[in-house]
Amino acid sequence: MGERVDAGAGDLAGTPVPEPGSATRAHPARGVAVTAQRWSWTHAERERAAVAGLDLQISPGEKVLLAGPSGAGKSTLLHALAAVLHDDEAEVHGRLLLDGVDPEQARGRAGLMQQDPESQVVLSRIGDDVAFSAENLAVPREQIWQRVRAALTDVGLHSFDLDHPSAKLSGGQKQRLALAGILAMRPGLLLLDEPTANLDPEGVRQVRDAVLAAAEATGATVILVEHRLEVWAEHMDTLLVLETGGGIRRSSPAAEIFTDAALREELAGMGLWVPGRDPLQDLPVWRGGTERQDWTERLGGTGRKQAEPLLLAEGLAVGRHSPKPGWRRAQPAPPTVKDLDLVIRRGQTLGITGANGAGKSTLLLTLAGLLPAHAGSVSATAELKGAGALLAEDPHKWRSADLVARIGVVFQEPEHQFVRSTVREELALGAQQAEVPGTTDPLFDEQQIDDRVARLLERLGLTELAEANPFTLSGGEKRRLSVGTVLSAGPEVLMLDEPTFGQDARTFAELISLLREHVDSGGTVLAVTHDAAFLRGLHASEHQVRREEPVTPDEQRGGERSDPPGGELFGPERSLSWLGRRNALAKLIAVFLITAALVMTIDAVSSGVVILASLALLPLAGIRPGGFLRRVWPFAAGAVVAAWGTAIAAEESGRVLADLGFTTISEGSITLGLALGARAFAIVLPSVIVFSTTDPTDLADSLAQQLRLPARFVLSALAAMRLLGLLAEHWRTIGHARRARGVGAHGGLTARMRGTASQAFGLLVQAIRMATRLAVTMESRGFGAGPRSWARPARFSAADLPVILGGAGIGALAVTAAVLAGAWNFVWT
Repeated sequence: MGERVDAGAGDLAGTPVPEPGSATRAHPARGVAVTAQRWSWTHAERERAAVAGLDLQISPGEKVLLAGPSGAGKSTLLHALAAVLHDDEAEVHGRLLLDGVDPEQARGRAGLMQQDPESQVVLSRIGDDVAFSAENLAVPREQIWQRVRAALTDVGLHSFDLDHPSAKLSGGQKQRLALAGILAMRPGLLLLDEPTANLDPEGVRQVRDAVLAAAEATGATVILVEHRLEVWAEHMDTLLVLETGGGIRRSSPAAEIFTDAALREELAGMGLWVPGRDPLQDLPVWRGGTERQDWTERLGGTGRKQAEPLLLAEGLAVGRHSPKPGWRRAQPAPPTVKDLDLVIRRGQTLGITGANGAGKSTLLLTLAGLLPAHAGSVSATAELKGAGALLAEDPHKWRSADLVARIGVVFQEPEHQFVRSTVREELALGAQQAEVPGTTDPLFDEQQIDDRVARLLERLGLTELAEANPFTLSGGEKRRLSVGTVLSAGPEVLMLDEPTFGQDARTFAELISLLREHVDSGGTVLAVTHDAAFLRGLHASEHQVRREEPVTPDEQRGGERSDPPGGELFGPERSLSWLGRRNALAKLIAVFLITAALVMTIDAVSSGVVILASLALLPLAGIRPGGFLRRVWPFAAGAVVAAWGTAIAAEESGRVLADLGFTTISEGSITLGLALGARAFAIVLPSVIVFSTTDPTDLADSLAQQLRLPARFVLSALAAMRLLGLLAEHWRTIGHARRARGVGAHGGLTARMRGTASQAFGLLVQAIRMATRLAVTMESRGFGAGPRSWARPARFSAADLPVILGGAGIGALAVTAAVLAGAWNFVWT
């Protein structure tokens, strides 16, 4: 945790200090005492300390609401207490202790819960995900599943099977799953960093109640960071307010938030959401329904009236997946929303509401022309198309530049739409890309662009950060910048996905003020939101999205139907086929034996035997022919290319069949090409069958327990594998965001290459951030703390012997057939 001035923490309360690197393996379910003595933390290459001179004493079992303005070091403190704050160059002073010992020496006593549900899911099955933390703390196997079931019951997920895919949980359910993983550690300290920020009201209630119930049952100490105090305040004991870059500004009973008017004003002055105080009360009264001047009048349009239709949705059905058959299904993916009729008018403010996973964001992107309609239609009227009346009615068919000037989109994840290196350049880009409707002429000149950028920097509170890299901003600053990038282009319709997420009360009010001005100038606002204050602030009407497809058995048990966000080589669920139930290492040994026979020879006979044998195994693997073809066609295509390349490049042998001028194709080269192509395909085929029937967690268990590969390496790879499908979804979303900003991969070859490179960089940033957050989650659950146990034993059984013998038999049959046919050609390649 960096260089320390004070060493030795065990003498504070007479508590013995464990050996360095050891972790607490077993402990009673009791609260942890938290102590800070003049503790300071300054990040490397930062002049100002994140936390300075902090003195703190929290009693065991105390529930603390930790508040303060943005930048006060609240998250830094929580990460330090969880022993996941690593910076070798950081400057650290003073002492921070859990029950008298350094947090690094008390791994497992504190559990950290963050605000992003997706980055807190480590493994693909909910039972394994909860067991992960207990395994890291070397809890005996016979106790792990007791803890898992108890934790799932505590958070209200006991109705799910332990093998239920974690990918099929909603956002609120994933947060409760993360809490269950923490509870399985039996921690004495629960650290909650805005755990409900991403959730709908029902999800907020579920997570809050689960936390409170767990704290009551275990006696754990709770430290919670939250901008919006009302949801939690009445349930907490103490309010601690941190000073920016300093220590504690105020400590008082949490109940005083409701009774002390001076305290509420003080907290409101910090930008906190205070019970009983409306953050919009200081804004001018807004009628929100009067006749407005047409913002496009200077473009030649006159006499346009408020409430004219701009976008029409008729019989609309939306879905993230293509209507074409997907990787793992023979039928089209069902829409998340269907049979929707909607009219969007000039001057309208509309909130799209509904539960997490209901399809709100998908609906927004479809209305914005970034996703095709699953069924039905979205059409723009001539009023929105303006002078570009020759544009197609469907916005999905428009050029990026046409979209930028008419429909602006703010994405749920701000970083998806950042494409420039400074805040100033990001704000300028929208105005630079906007064109006069029906022409390719710029909408704004350079002076107008500079003026718009300067005004937005001031209004968004980003003036001092104008030259900063957008990716280095805080979460709230990124959200404000993402809204500003859209406003700078001056589109008539704004479509916003959770625009107030992560905002304190002051910046929330400023965003409402900006959006009111947009509506007053004749603009339209659509927003996906859970925020009732946002709807009230814009006098917005509400359209609630409910999924209408038939309820599945999973959903009847409280689950949510959702498909993995990308094709996966590994099946997302445990295979129930005969081969799927076999030991993963046994299947790998079988593949090795088959491959060993193939690499010793280059001939079509041995390869043909393996291919036929593999096809015969499909019923045992439970793989249907259609699904199998979708898995193997890329490898088949590669084998054909390899065969053709060898045929034209190999030396002439036998009768010449074709003379191409630069080379010849002979009988020998054709034979060699077919042999190499068939061998390449035959080598891949058994692997595809095995991996399609092998759960990645089972494979990791076998590799670590039976092959004795390092658990840290195996489990890290397993967690990373789960993110691959998410990255595929991020790639698509980043592409949509760049199209919305006018910089998509379109135009000539150079422009496409530049656009693709920009999109790839955006994906790289997302991958690094996701991996970083996941690493914090894993470490906060004791990963790497020392020796670990395994919840699922990996061992061979009598049923696995036929798999190994089958692999050996197929290899031997391939060799025998090649020898008898006279095709055997022994080589080592």
